[in-house]
Amino acid sequence: MSKVKNNIRSLILSPMAGFRTCTVKVAEWEGAEIKLREPSGKAWVEWREIMQPEEDSEQKQTASQIAHRSMLADVVLFTDVLLDENDEPIFTDDDRKEVEQFYGPVHARLLKQALELGSSQADAEKK
Repeated sequence: MSKVKNNIRSLILSPMAGFRTCTVKVAEWEGAEIKLREPSGKAWVEWREIMQPEEDSEQKQTASQIAHRSMLADVVLFTDVLLDENDEPIFTDDDRKEVEQFYGPVHARLLKQALELGSSQADAEKK
């Protein structure tokens, strides 16, 4: 295999090969620089499971319960999109309960930025 093929293979098979990323400064967190990536497929599946529960459980939910469910789903995505300086996830699934306690507007804004990294079908067709 040629050197070029080996390099392309390495790039394709790297853990971050399928994700767009960006680094943002978070003023509320002492100007910390945070690396964000697009959510993974696994996180989207978990998000959907939370947001689309069995029909029977939906019938008796209050607005507060529905809002809480939405926040829990966002925490799943949020914990998936933050990376450290080595492109490793900052959080694990076990951290979600702790993140949930402190999830607020700053977290939501960072998640929104990570979601914007994903391209829409229209964006993909333009390229």
